[in-house]
Amino acid sequence: MPAILYPNTGSLWLAGVVQAALANSEVHLFQSGSVTLTPLTVLADLTAAEADYTGYALETVTAWFDPLLNPLGGASIESGLLQFSIDAPYTVSNMIGGWWVEETGGELVCAGEFPTPRPLAGAGDGIPFNIELVFGG
Repeated sequence: MPAILYPNTGSLWLAGVVQAALANSEVHLFQSGSVTLTPLTVLADLTAAEADYTGYALETVTAWFDPLLNPLGGASIESGLLQFSIDAPYTVSNMIGGWWVEETGGELVCAGEFPTPRPLAGAGDGIPFNIELVFGG
């Protein structure tokens, strides 16, 4: 079967379709050591491992940034900076393994792991990150 090529216009169009579909999507965190991400991962796997540290709350991405041609090929959209932090007093801590994006209808869209687990255990602990989704290329 011949390779499929997404020209820049097609990549930008596809990224725009996903950008619109992800308006008001949610980003959640999951605890380290409780999920192994595979193509067979389902939402129930992630919600069973969802973070529960003191003050945990999911982040809503009202609008993803507009599609841009990605330097590595294709087009991409980004969530913008997300910041998760623990509240005082610190009664429940977690080691965070990664995140997932859930669209407004409750469908699991994608998930990712941090290179190393990140602690949310005490004063000043937080996890700032940006999600970049790439299409085509």
